[in-house]
Amino acid sequence: MSVYVTDTHSLIWYMTGLFNKLSRRALRAFQAAERGEAFIYVPAVVLWEISRLEKAGEIRLNEPYRDWSAALFAHPCFECVALDEDVIAEARDYIFTRDVFDAVIVATAKLKDVPLITRDVAIIDSNIVEIFW
Repeated sequence: MSVYVTDTHSLIWYMTGLFNKLSRRALRAFQAAERGEAFIYVPAVVLWEISRLEKAGEIRLNEPYRDWSAALFAHPCFECVALDEDVIAEARDYIFTRDVFDAVIVATAKLKDVPLITRDVAIIDSNIVEIFW
């Protein structure tokens, strides 16, 4: 079974039906997870970022945040990854970005040793983790 970590924008685009913003490969990975044929880790900071963007009106979810997140994790092939001391220790020295969310997302993928679903250029250019796009 293929296993991935997702970046914020990728998850937003998939869960809000903006499939045309995803690469074909990324879309297939999310669809495979919904069918139980792949597994996607969701860093807790991705959820925090989505909840803040939604609250600020910068993104629009298809339903209230609590219902949206409950629907996501109703699928057994999506799992929230906590922000713990190992992730913090890994992320704290990353210099490719000033965005703490991105540092934690990359650290999560590195520690899980799985590809990251992202099209973020700074993350791609950092060469810290394998990219799946």
